[in-house]
Amino acid sequence: MTRRFLPFLGVLLSFVLISWPVHAEEQGGWEKAFQAQIQTWMKELASRDPQFKEWQKADTEVQTLGPNQHQWLVSIKKADKQVGYLVVGETVESNVPEKFVLLEYGVGEYILFDDAFAPREIAAEPVYDGFASHWLIARQSSAQMVNAKTGEAYPASFAANEPIVLQNLVQTGQKLTQTRTLQSAQTDPFDQIGWFNQMQSGSAVTWSELWQQQNNASVTLAVSLYHAQVLAPYAVGSLHLWNDQSAYVGVWDEGLRFVPYVYADKIGKFYVSSPQVRPPQS
Repeated sequence: MTRRFLPFLGVLLSFVLISWPVHAEEQGGWEKAFQAQIQTWMKELASRDPQFKEWQKADTEVQTLGPNQHQWLVSIKKADKQVGYLVVGETVESNVPEKFVLLEYGVGEYILFDDAFAPREIAAEPVYDGFASHWLIARQSSAQMVNAKTGEAYPASFAANEPIVLQNLVQTGQKLTQTRTLQSAQTDPFDQIGWFNQMQSGSAVTWSELWQQQNNASVTLAVSLYHAQVLAPYAVGSLHLWNDQSAYVGVWDEGLRFVPYVYADKIGKFYVSSPQVRPPQS
């Protein structure tokens, strides 16, 4: 289970967060609201996108991501089989009930921060950072990051970028109103490298152009990570639109993983490759 990366910007998601509820009664109310929202999102995805049908009546486990970050990984299993995950954040304004936001979600066997790929060091800390999510291993001389999806260790010289505050995320009460499938099976962006040539010409496409692509369209999201030290290409598989306004892009990455379009567009660009036509054989 490996990804191939080309040397090329890192990005760190951040949200305005508040402290945990203090009293037991408040804690119980928060937990109830949190679990209810998880189930609502799961049912919404399972009913609206056939790729998520295994989420129906699935079990969940919750893991806190990083200290005091108010971000949680929700592992989703059915009959002891991993079928997906959610990454949930919390942003609460004064005098307003808890408001949960959907940072990322994915379907398939491989999730973020899977124990099977976790570093064995006691000091390894899970840090959610979008495509640059990682375990942070603290050492006396320096820190090292390990990819949260594959377990690949990055060079000690790699560092995350400054935080980016995102908007237009799925929040409590929103519905999945529209879906599109471009590639129903995992594809390798290196099979067609037209996207790389388009990077040089700057011919990236907008969300409107992306949504208008036909089934089986070859679309690549080229993402810059770790201060221009990594360029990671992802084949686009699906598109989701919540409340007809909050857009999420599903890319193939050892499973189908959905991130906010506003995030993907900040750290990368989308490129549409024309099908390669082979000349007729004589």
